[in-house]
Amino acid sequence: MNLNLFDVDRLSAVPVWVVLAGVVVLLAFESGSLLGLFTPGNSVPITLGVLTSIGVVPWFPAVVTAAVASSMGAQWALWRSRRSETILGSGRIEAVLPRTVLRVVLGVTASAQSRPRAVAAAGHLVGGIRTIAPRLVAATTLRRREYAVISLVAAGVWATALVSVGAWLGDHTAIRTPLGYAWIPAVTVVVVTQLRRRTRWSSPELVGAR
Repeated sequence: MNLNLFDVDRLSAVPVWVVLAGVVVLLAFESGSLLGLFTPGNSVPITLGVLTSIGVVPWFPAVVTAAVASSMGAQWALWRSRRSETILGSGRIEAVLPRTVLRVVLGVTASAQSRPRAVAAAGHLVGGIRTIAPRLVAATTLRRREYAVISLVAAGVWATALVSVGAWLGDHTAIRTPLGYAWIPAVTVVVVTQLRRRTRWSSPELVGAR
C-alpha cells in the first residue's frame, strides 16, 4: 500500500479557497455538532500549518479561517442548546441517556454555573471538551454576545498555536502523511451525517402523500 496516497502535499494541487472552505465545514461541524466528538478537530489546523510551510496557504488566512469556523460552530451549539432548553441540544438524546450519565452531565453543568467564562475559554482549547463546553455554558447566565467574544478569542489562541505547530512540523514527511489520513474520519462523519439528513428529509413520511 502506498502510504503517501494521502500525503498532505497532494493538497497543494487543490485551490486555496477550496481548502479553506473544507476547513470551515470540518471545524464548524466539530465544535457545533455532538458528532464532532468523533472527528480529529485538532489535526485540521495542524494540517493547515503544514500547508503554510510548503507555501500552499498563507499563515494569517489559515489562522483566521480556523478560528472563525471553530467559534461559529461553538456559538451555534450554544444557541441551539438554549433554544431547545436542553444540555445536549436534543430532548430525544437526553431521554435515552442512562440516568447515571445524565446525572454526571448535570453535575458538570452545575459546576459550570459558577465559572461560565473560564469554562467557555478553557473548554475551547481541548479537543472533545470543545464540543461539549458551549452546551454546558448554555445553561448559565452568560450572555450570548459575551460568549461570542470569549469563544472567538479562545479559538484564535487555539488556531494560532496549532497552525504554528503544523508550520514547524511541516518539513517532516513522517508527520505529513499521518495528517493526510487524519482527515478521513472527519470527512466521513460529515458526509454520512448529511446523507442521513437528506434521506430523512426525502422519506415518504416527511414528503407526504397527496
